[in-house]
Amino acid sequence: MRVFWFGVGGGLSILASTQLYRLFNAHCGLGDKVAYALTLAIVTTLLFLWNYFLGFKTDRHWTHAAWRQIVCQGGCVALDYLMVITLLKIFHGHGDIVITFVKIFIAVVVKFALYHFWIYPQRATEGDVRRAAERDGESA
Repeated sequence: MRVFWFGVGGGLSILASTQLYRLFNAHCGLGDKVAYALTLAIVTTLLFLWNYFLGFKTDRHWTHAAWRQIVCQGGCVALDYLMVITLLKIFHGHGDIVITFVKIFIAVVVKFALYHFWIYPQRATEGDVRRAAERDGESA
């Protein structure tokens, strides 16, 4: 189920990022760097809430995973920003495509694994432990 919600969140992230960037850049007249920095700030905040409450729901209190979240988000946001700003210089006028491909690259290559295994790991339930013990007992 995590993959499904991660995909939905990623799709919404791409949609929000492209639309906010277009709003700040084309309609408000902000330059690429400022427009995308504002976009990342808003989308990163929304995605933190999405991932904690829905995408990677956990019984851990958010403070237990907060430092991991900060490290992951800081690294991913920095990589995202540098890649988008660099690629916008090369592919100027194609912000939607650049943002979409960068978001997909970062999500597929980096974020899902970090979120799933490190930031919000799933804990074994009592049923999981019992089934494992039964399985191990049967194979002996």
